Amino acid sequence: STLMGLFLYVLISQLKGDFSAQVINMQVAEGDVPFAALFNGCYRKSSNGMQYERRLSYEQVGFEVSGGKFAFCGGMSDTGEKAWVFMVGEDATDPCRDLVARTEATDTYDILEVSNRQWFSREGVAFGNMEVSPVLESSPDCRILDLNRTQKICDQVDLEGYIDRNQREFPLKSFNKTFVNRAGAIVYTYPALTHPIFVESTSTPSSYELIFFTGQSWVLTDILKSKTTGGDVSMQEYMDTEPEFRSILLNIVFNGTNVSLVTDSVAMNTAELSFTPSGLRWFRMREAARNVPYNYPTADQSRPVDEILLSCASCDDNENPCSFGGKCLDDGTCVCLNGGSGTLCKVPPNGDGKCNPYFNNKVYGWDGGDCCGGTCMGPECGLG
Repeated sequence: STLMGLFLYVLISQLKGDFSAQVINMQVAEGDVPFAALFNGCYRKSSNGMQYERRLSYEQVGFEVSGGKFAFCGGMSDTGEKAWVFMVGEDATDPCRDLVARTEATDTYDILEVSNRQWFSREGVAFGNMEVSPVLESSPDCRILDLNRTQKICDQVDLEGYIDRNQREFPLKSFNKTFVNRAGAIVYTYPALTHPIFVESTSTPSSYELIFFTGQSWVLTDILKSKTTGGDVSMQEYMDTEPEFRSILLNIVFNGTNVSLVTDSVAMNTAELSFTPSGLRWFRMREAARNVPYNYPTADQSRPVDEILLSCASCDDNENPCSFGGKCLDDGTCVCLNGGSGTLCKVPPNGDGKCNPYFNNKVYGWDGGDCCGGTCMGPECGLG
């Protein structure tokens, strides 16, 4: 009877999935799946105990209803093969019908046994490995990032040297930091709605440009046009209350629409990079991949845009000082001295036809020759 009891205990535990991983972490390389960052992260066994073919199913932590799901298909409609599958969304209830991706044929009970195996799109296109690993319930890896909005984040970033797709050059564009205050509704723009959004300084609800964090990269949008006429509605009110704004963000994140430039990937737990786009390298967006359901905006490494500079325009005497002797005021702006100009006074005046003694040394090329009458023409040459 003891053996029979032990057998029944093992059988019941197996049927309940007690021997399978309860929490897993899924990571897909950006190069393998263009939309991977939307769903990378932790998955916990279904909250309602849902099983398929006596195997656990898993829901994306924090996005249990509308996020990603792992489940088992007992027989593909076209081949009859069994496989672990990946699904997305509230309406995804049939693993064999609603799959976005699937493993090679397998009959395993534990999803960890298919870790690092080949995965395929719904259309059968191989796209690489989904790395599925076990996670302890107490692991910090499964906590949704909670951004402390009171921490010091650059209030304004300046974009210099930007050239749009029509080859129009913009010497300087300023973007001001803001937050969407009601960050509840849309799952897949969660990072966009909780992280700072930088809005171009001349933007209105009817026409605006953004720099925002998608969850994996920062993107610079084209000029976005809305159906809102503006009137008395401020840009902040539009972002907070208009469903259209969230819909536009969603379209950018899912489909890569209206994306001008995108940075390299940024780990979301790297606070100093995921909370500000300053100092990152920018690229043109990678062309849309075929046979994938989403066109997540990712960087085309073969098309860097190194001529642009995005920097924090808010000065701080300790962390972001004004250059060339400039003075930082309490409001975060610089008073440029000694001839410097531009964001944080970083642009030296070399070769402007005026002698600036501060730059009249070997380091700055003797002010570009401005302090020598033989190499400069102008009424203020050589006066230093």
